[in-house]
Amino acid sequence: MEERNMPRADFVTSLILITFGSSVLITSLRMPRLEEQQVNPFSVPGLVPGLLGVLIAFLGIVLLVRSIVQKGYRLDISGETTRGFLAAETTRRFALTILLSVAYAMGMLGRMPYPLATGLYIFVFIVIFEYRRGVSLLSQWKRILLAAGIAAAASGAVTGVFRYAFFVTLPR
Repeated sequence: MEERNMPRADFVTSLILITFGSSVLITSLRMPRLEEQQVNPFSVPGLVPGLLGVLIAFLGIVLLVRSIVQKGYRLDISGETTRGFLAAETTRRFALTILLSVAYAMGMLGRMPYPLATGLYIFVFIVIFEYRRGVSLLSQWKRILLAAGIAAAASGAVTGVFRYAFFVTLPR
């Protein structure tokens, strides 16, 4: 992205971050507080997501102020800029990231064991974003092998940390 477009990108991103952070905070406040079970207030389920929501919204506000100072609110939206945005490689990669993440969250979690779903997600993500066009898949075997190793290690580590350090019951 060109440097002159950054204030505009920051402006739009800040609005998304503020909305997302606020939504996370509101959702975390609606989570059960478990007062009837005499649970310590510092161990309620919504505490960490709520704090993260506040942090994300706050940083979104900081980004918003910075973008307004740099006149990022002047979006200059036209057919040409929209076509340029939709044709950009970064937009395609972002959309693909969202698609893969939604497929993981809605299509894999709960339908297969958590370590398998997470490992598969990481593997596919790495392979897709590290694949070199114009080069045969067979000649990229080292990348694929490395992706499998990273996926297995990361999936195992994440599963272990959540299961044994945080005592989280993972899906299926």
